[in-house]
Amino acid sequence: MFLRFAGLGDTLFVNTIAYHYARTYSRRVIVAVRHPILFRGTPGVVALPIQSQKIAHQVGKFMQRVGLIESMIYMGYQPEGPGTKMQPMPAHILSVLAAKVGLPMAPTRPVLFLSKPELQSAALPSDGKPWVAMHSTGITEMTSNKNWYPDRFATVAQTLHRNFRIVQLGLPTDPLLENDLDLRGKVNPRQAAAVIASCRALICQEGYLMHAATAVGTPAVVLFGGFISPGESGYDCNINLFTKLDCSPCWLPTMCPYNRECMDKISSRDVLTALDGLLAKN
Repeated sequence: MFLRFAGLGDTLFVNTIAYHYARTYSRRVIVAVRHPILFRGTPGVVALPIQSQKIAHQVGKFMQRVGLIESMIYMGYQPEGPGTKMQPMPAHILSVLAAKVGLPMAPTRPVLFLSKPELQSAALPSDGKPWVAMHSTGITEMTSNKNWYPDRFATVAQTLHRNFRIVQLGLPTDPLLENDLDLRGKVNPRQAAAVIASCRALICQEGYLMHAATAVGTPAVVLFGGFISPGESGYDCNINLFTKLDCSPCWLPTMCPYNRECMDKISSRDVLTALDGLLAKN
């Protein structure tokens, strides 16, 4: 039994490790999580929807006592407890989690099992200009230090609109971009991934949609800034805009004392140039 109570990106990591664990050791893996929707269709994996980590531990101990599971593993990758601080990772998070459960080989990209009906129902029109997905959120669960700037996202969208159709994903409160299809708050995480599968590329900040895009095979321009590095959570198939400073990656959840210089150094032109390179490569 795996336990993890975090955001969508971390949940997709756990789905990936659970799938490879089940496949490698011919075992069924039960996962206690807050976002069970991401585990639908994953071979060998059963999601147990529980919102409380305390209750999940109680359920797991009972299941272990009656012989339904062999062990419980909490799928965290940062220090926990009073006085601890987040810190840069020694390797990609998938590698850290794989080592934690004893996988002999770490997966190199996340997995998400979407059905053909899911992909077909979310498919974007293929006639006319190609689609690019964008995510303009200015809010993250962990920290504001992962945020880029809404006005720069707006400049990117306005420029791309000449040659591409834009589909916008995210929360209803995310800053509105110039787009052809506004899906903010209108699709769930699986549907968002299926929409991205229809696109030539995704432009986003580091987070769930980046992982989902990689799972469905759509390349992305990802704004990392300096909170976390591509080596810790990114993928080689993407163009990752990371600013290397003395303080980065910082994993700092509180307000940045340097006014987020790492993000400020990434311009709208940098993103547009990266997209040109991404499309030429893919």
